Formats: sequence, structure tokens, C-alpha cells
Amino acid sequence: MKDDYAYSLSLRPLTLAVALLLLCLTSCTRVQSIREARTIVAEADSLRTAGVPYTDSTAMADAAATLERVRLVYPTAYAHANFYYGRILRQQGNHPAAMLAFLRVVHSRTQDHAIKGRSYSNMGNMCRLAADHELAYDIYQRSAEEFLKANESTAYYYALNNMAFDLGEGRQCANALSLTDKIERECQNEDVLTKIWETRATTYIKAEKHDSALYCANQLQMRGNNEPTGYLIKAQAYDYLGIYDSALFYANLVMEYSTYHGDKYNVLFILSHRDSTLSSDEILALTSEREDLRFEEYEPEMVMLTQAVQLLQQDLDRKPDYTWLWAIILTVIILGIPTGLYVSRKRRKHQLISQQIAETQATHQKMVTDEIELFCRTITDASSLQKVLCWNDYNTMCEVVNNRMFGLADKLKAQCALSEKELRLCVLVVLGTFHDKEMAEILCYGDNSIRSIKRYVAQKLGTTSRHLRTFLLHLAS
Repeated sequence: MKDDYAYSLSLRPLTLAVALLLLCLTSCTRVQSIREARTIVAEADSLRTAGVPYTDSTAMADAAATLERVRLVYPTAYAHANFYYGRILRQQGNHPAAMLAFLRVVHSRTQDHAIKGRSYSNMGNMCRLAADHELAYDIYQRSAEEFLKANESTAYYYALNNMAFDLGEGRQCANALSLTDKIERECQNEDVLTKIWETRATTYIKAEKHDSALYCANQLQMRGNNEPTGYLIKAQAYDYLGIYDSALFYANLVMEYSTYHGDKYNVLFILSHRDSTLSSDEILALTSEREDLRFEEYEPEMVMLTQAVQLLQQDLDRKPDYTWLWAIILTVIILGIPTGLYVSRKRRKHQLISQQIAETQATHQKMVTDEIELFCRTITDASSLQKVLCWNDYNTMCEVVNNRMFGLADKLKAQCALSEKELRLCVLVVLGTFHDKEMAEILCYGDNSIRSIKRYVAQKLGTTSRHLRTFLLHLAS
């Protein structure tokens, strides 16, 4: 049995060493994984600066998951990882997951307002594609506020243009055009100034001012914007105006160049209903293509976008969670009440002790004063005083002073070397019965020198002649 116990004891240091080794290995592995995650984020930042998107979704997902555990230590890297992961998810068509990633960015503790502004822009774009233009306007407004904090003027004006676009989609034509006019007055960036013509064209389409929409679409393309949006606006405007040949021409260009399923879905209607040269079978083929696009691509994407917008709306409607705050308050109350009572009790006890000490000191001081005053009343003249205090015998005098005045002589000798006459002077001063002339006569000093001697003795004791008696009374007590 003893051998088994000794063997178990010998294993304990080994077990502890193995546990410490495993802990160190785990910590090193975690530190290494965090370093790798930050490296991935830095690489994505470099690619974005060069205008190249980061496409490795697996690596970025791992980086975001790793940094989530240390998001309080590395908030900016955590925000950037979720931003890039959200962009990859959007590209893949997983809009709900992308929305959650962007929400993690805007809720992070990072002070990088630019990355928050870009996240809001992506969320606003998803709201717009889901046709929720009112919510898109609010989100783009937050984006503009973040870009303003980040001092990124170009991004700020892009956000304002997005707000104007959604105002136009919401048929608030005057407000939308007013905002684009503001951008035109303040912004110097040519790309932004080109983009506002797209917003104006879309706004005029919604307001059914098709001639103005065509003018703005032409201005957009004259400024070098080759995106298919201009073709879509022209196709819709010519269709409303009844100029079907031009509408069909631009509808075909949209089908050729646009990558957005919603644009294709809209122009397929023009192609199938406005081309009088088509046979019935060709019309049916275009209609079938439109329905296939709707069920296979357009509607599934709209479902995903709708789910993403619902997640955003739930996040906006969610009330702040103050559970942690109530827990802190409750803890403070539970711990604070007994602590406060304990401190209050200690304080009262300390005050009581201090009061008792003060009362004891006052009582003792009064007792000493009464004793000295009683002793003074027994003295009638200088001869009786000399007889009582035994001035001719210095040792006897000190003994009498100590007995009558609670060791005053010993205290005076311990604090400062006083001569015999200086000690006698202190005794007479404590008695408080004699004037300077009488003390000079008793101590055999000159009438004029007693005051300077008192000052000298007081200086020796570290006080003044005016407060010498008070000092000696405190010393006696």
C-alpha cells in the first residue's frame, strides 16, 4: 500500500508537467492561428486596395471564426474579416449569411468607420434589390454618416447618391433631384458626378417623365458610363413613349450585357410584347424564357434577398439587451448593502473610539488644570512658594514638580536641556499665578530681562512666549 502511494506521488509532478506542456502547445497553436487569420485579412486589404476581390471563402470564413474569439483584442481585424466574408457570400448569392456578416461588422468595436460604411452600403444594396427602398434609404444614410466620420468624401457622396436613388424609386422625385443637385454643387469627383445622371434618369422614369429620363440616360453614357443601366432606362423610356424599335434595340443590349436577373426579366417583357415581326412560337419561346428566368434565377434570388432584409429588420427592431447591466446592478446591490453596513458600523465604532479618546484627554487635561490651580491657591506669597517648592534643593524641587505636575520636570529634561532657573521659570509659568515682575524677583532676574528669558525658553521648547503656558499644560497632561 505504501509503495502504491509513493508511486502515485511520484506521478503527480509528471502529470503536472504534461498538463503544462499541453497548455503551452494549445496556447501556441491558438496564437499561431490568430496570426494566420490576421495575415489573411491583411492580404485581402492589399487586394482590395489594388482593386482585386478576395475570393477564398474557406480561408476567410476560418479567419472570421478565429478572430471572433479575440474580437475584443483585435476588433478591426475581426470587422475586416467579416466584411470580406460577407462580400464573398453576396457574390455566391447567399444573401442572408452575407447580411449577418455585415451586421457583425457594424456591431463590432472597431473605430474603422470606413469599413462600417462599406458594410452599410452592401446592406443597403441588398435592401434595394429586394425593392425595400425605404429601408435602403435609412441604411445608406448610416453609410453616409460613417464615411463622413472616416473623412472619405468620395464614398460619402456615393452614399448620398444612393439615398437619392432610393428616394426616386420611392417616387419622391423632388427630394431625389434636390439631393443630386447638392452633390453636383459640392462634389468634385467625376465618377460621382456621372453616377448622379443614372439616379436622375431612374427618378424621371418613376415619375413618368420619359423625355427627361432619355436625356439623363444620354448624359450618363456620354460621360463614359458603359454599364447596362443606361440601356435599361432607354428601353423602358422608349417603350413608354411607344417607340418600340428603339425599345427593342436597347432591350437586346440589356440581355447581352447585364448580369442582373431582374433587368433581364423586365426587358424580356418588352422583347416578347413589342416585336411585331415575331412569330407565335418565338413569342412563346421568349415568354417561356422569362418564366424560366423568374422561377430558376430571379425569384430564388428575391427570396434570399427578402430573408436577408428580414434579418436586418429584426436586428434594427431588436431592443438592447441590458441583462448584463441588470446583473451588475443586482450584484452591486447584493454585495453593496452588507459592505455598506459593515463600513458604516466600522465608521461609527471608530467615531465612538475617537470620541472616547477625546473625552478622556479632555478629562485628563481638566484634572491636571484643576490640580495645578488647587496647588496655586495654596501659595500666598513668594516665601511660601520657595518653601513649598524647595528652591534651594534642585532634586527635591524636581521631585515636587513631578509629583504635583504629572512628571513635567522629567518631560522637560527629556525634550530639551533646561537649566535650573529655566526649569523653575517653566514651573512658575504653568502655575499662572505670578506676573513677570514677581517671577523675576523669585528667580533673581532683572525686571527687564525676564521677558527675553521667557522668549528664549519658549524658543528652546519649539513654541512662543505667548503660548508657553498652553504648551506646558499639554506637556504635563
